[in-house]
Amino acid sequence: MNSALIISGWAHGIEAIKPLGDALAECFEVKLLTGAQVLRERAIPYADFIVTGSMGGILAMELLPTACKKLVLLSSTARFCAAEDYPHGTPDRILRRMIAQLKRDPAAVLNEFFKNVHYPQRESRKSIQLRNAETITEQSFQDLVDGLEYLLTSDVREKVAAITIPILLIHGREDRIIPCGAAEWLHEHLPDSRLQLIDGGGHALAAHHFSTVVAQIRAFLHQHDA
Repeated sequence: MNSALIISGWAHGIEAIKPLGDALAECFEVKLLTGAQVLRERAIPYADFIVTGSMGGILAMELLPTACKKLVLLSSTARFCAAEDYPHGTPDRILRRMIAQLKRDPAAVLNEFFKNVHYPQRESRKSIQLRNAETITEQSFQDLVDGLEYLLTSDVREKVAAITIPILLIHGREDRIIPCGAAEWLHEHLPDSRLQLIDGGGHALAAHHFSTVVAQIRAFLHQHDA
């Protein structure tokens, strides 16, 4: 049985990717990792397939294991911050402000972030309760800061052309965190990619378009050249 590694994005724990892991566990040996874990270790363990997004997507393209067969990128980008030659990102001043605000009121930063993550839908009551029930530990606070600092400087555009494995890009047209233009840029520059844009989809595709996302991932991973 092929193995599948699922990596979460910034400020998302294992509970955020567990439903996707459970759905794929019917067909694959699944392992879950947080983006914070990958960032701390600066390494990704071997897996036949990797499914990730957002910050996890940047990490996957930067640290991709050589034996990985296929990659699925949800709501991803090659560079998180906008630049003169890359308009598909967030102004760096926003991340710098978030870092400063985290030190004063981390709950407020996370609440605003998740509001934008779930746009144009609303975050579920269960998701809010899970997040509010968690105490922000010293380690988790440092993970949040380290993640934002990584996003401030990350840029894997030069690596993209060398990633020759098949890649599935799934992106919401209404994404407020990473514009869908970032996925279109990846599709244009990756040697072997398929792009699926979801109408009415925001950044949290697996939360609000679960069945569609799972079906697309399964179909892609089960293709005869897997």
